[in-house]
Amino acid sequence: MKNLLKSTRVLNNGVEIPIIGLGTYRMENEQQAVDSIKYALEIGYRHIDTAEYYQNHKHIAKAIKESKVPREEIFITSKIWNDYHDYDQTIAHFEQILEELETDYLDLCLVHWPTPKALSCYQALQDLYNAGKVRAIGVSNFTVTDLEAFLPQVNIKPVMNQIELNPSVPRNDVVDFCNEHNIAVTSWQTIMKGQVGDFELIQQLAKKYDVSPAQIALKWALQRNVIIIPKSVTPSRIFENQDLDKFELTTEEISKINTMTKDLNLNYEPVDPFRK
Repeated sequence: MKNLLKSTRVLNNGVEIPIIGLGTYRMENEQQAVDSIKYALEIGYRHIDTAEYYQNHKHIAKAIKESKVPREEIFITSKIWNDYHDYDQTIAHFEQILEELETDYLDLCLVHWPTPKALSCYQALQDLYNAGKVRAIGVSNFTVTDLEAFLPQVNIKPVMNQIELNPSVPRNDVVDFCNEHNIAVTSWQTIMKGQVGDFELIQQLAKKYDVSPAQIALKWALQRNVIIIPKSVTPSRIFENQDLDKFELTTEEISKINTMTKDLNLNYEPVDPFRK
């Protein structure tokens, strides 16, 4: 069997990113966060996704330190929150992120949402990239319309667009656009806060392959060449979320999931370029 935790994807600037990561949204309790991250690192996770907005950088730093896993073996993604998209604010908050994570570089930094000042934020990230402070830069929650307006105005193509993507909102248009432009996609909310098991098709597939509905959704994303960052603080779930190498969905099954959309976005979705 293939250990998917060791599988990586080469981004458009040559940097490798593990295709499975640990999401940390709402990991705000220090001990819970530290324990969860340490367990994930213990079983082989080497990709941690966080953000300024999550307010857990210090917990992540503590977990990494206690884990004894060398920093250079861990791929860390963070994001600049919407309130700090002025150029100077981005620089200052990026430095704050490094301080909180107790590191001198990030592997990936993203513009968290498409705001009216997203270009200013990205310009700062480009300069930080050129200065060697971050290994890769990208965006998050950008629609096709956002990307079409954004790409002609930047000097460095984003390596990543991190978006809400799940069987209810398969985001076929964004995935297709990003694939065409060699921009990787990372999926968040892939298992819909546990609601993915409410769909009959997902239930049927879970029964067929003797796995959980969450594993069906996560494998569906992976087989679409989408990076996944499922979040859990429960050790059994953290293990389950990466235990995806024992089955493969058929092309027909992936197509069926892609077209079962109910448009049940669980979070705010911008509709115009760089709109608040």
